[in-house]
Amino acid sequence: MKRNLLWLVAVGAVTALVYAQTVTLRGAAGHGMAGAPDAERPNAQFHFAVKELVYNGQSRIGGGFAIEVRGENGATVIHMPQVGRLSVDAENGVATFSGRGWAAQRTRQGVRRTQGIVSVRVADNRVPDSTGGDPDTIAVAFRTAPDADPVFTYQGVVLRGDIRVFEETRTR
Repeated sequence: MKRNLLWLVAVGAVTALVYAQTVTLRGAAGHGMAGAPDAERPNAQFHFAVKELVYNGQSRIGGGFAIEVRGENGATVIHMPQVGRLSVDAENGVATFSGRGWAAQRTRQGVRRTQGIVSVRVADNRVPDSTGGDPDTIAVAFRTAPDADPVFTYQGVVLRGDIRVFEETRTR
C-alpha cells in the first residue's frame, strides 16, 4: 500500500512538472499628451498597447499604436494597427516596436495619406503622477520603405498621461 501511494505521488509530481508552463508577458502601454520638455502646452496626443506573450515555446505579438501631432501648418496622424516587432528591456523601462502603418497629413489643402513603416521607442522613466526624475519619453519615425530615410519624426516627453513598460513571468 505504501509502495503504491509513493508511486502515485511520484507519477503525480512528474505529471505536474510536465504540465507546468511558464508564461511570460512583456510589453508597453501608454496614453496621454506629449511635447517639448520646456513646452507650455503639449503638441501631440498618443495611445498604444503592445504585448508579446511567450508560452510553450511559442510567441504571439499583438497591439497597435496611434499618435496625432499638431504643427503650425496642420496635423499629422500616424497609425500602426498591428505591431510586427517588439523588443522590451523592462529593467531599464524601454520598449521599441514597429510595424506596417500609415501617415495622414492634414493641411488646409487637404489630406494626404501614405502607407509605410512605423517605428516607436518609449521610455518609462517614472511612476504616474510623479514630478521627480526624468519624464517618460516617446519617439516616432515613419518611413515609406524599410531602408528609406524617415519622412516624419517626432520626439517628446509625456506632459500628461503615462507610459508603462513591463515584463511578468508566471508558472501555471
